[in-house]
Amino acid sequence: MYEKSLKINTMTRETFRITTNVMDNNSCLVWLDRSYKDLLQWKRKLDSYLFEPTTLRQFELKRQLTDAIETLLNRYIELSTMARRRGKLIGNQVEMIKNYLMETRTLEDEVQQYMGILHPTL
Repeated sequence: MYEKSLKINTMTRETFRITTNVMDNNSCLVWLDRSYKDLLQWKRKLDSYLFEPTTLRQFELKRQLTDAIETLLNRYIELSTMARRRGKLIGNQVEMIKNYLMETRTLEDEVQQYMGILHPTL
């Protein structure tokens, strides 16, 4: 009897795990579109004359940030195409989108730090 309940609990956990890794493509598209708009806004800010670098280190940092933004913008195209093609996203696809969103948030922090270096009062 103990073995049966253990198997049932294991099956329930596995079923629950599977359902949490399935995501509706519409919700993914909403998150992806929001992060895309954020990336475009950061790119515009970095290109603004207000955030022009004055030292070599700032030039290097700005270049790294713009390269990272371009990379994420290109990945957005791939991920949004994938999300638009399918009715449901599962497993690895969901993880790819989650990783993309985490990378976007990390980049946001780095852009904010760069802007804080140039204009601490903003």
